Amino acid sequence: MGRNEIRLRRQKISAGRIAQHRNYGDIMARHERDVKLKRITRIFIYFILIAIITIVFFFVRRWEKNYVPKGKEVTAFVNDVKAPLKH
Repeated sequence: MGRNEIRLRRQKISAGRIAQHRNYGDIMARHERDVKLKRITRIFIYFILIAIITIVFFFVRRWEKNYVPKGKEVTAFVNDVKAPLKH
């Protein structure tokens, strides 16, 4: 005997319990609609999070390419010149 059968046998059948199962089709249709809506919402939230993370990644990448630390100047060295380096 399965768990559901044992549980049903423990609970006595009454008019109220029978009335709960009269609109079983409607309850299942509502449940399926709720499950589908939750699934779509979850997929939409994941899509938005991935999009935000990707956008932030590209902004940081672009910022790092254009970043020049203060105090460090970019200079070109010529190997032929024997002049002392000025800091």
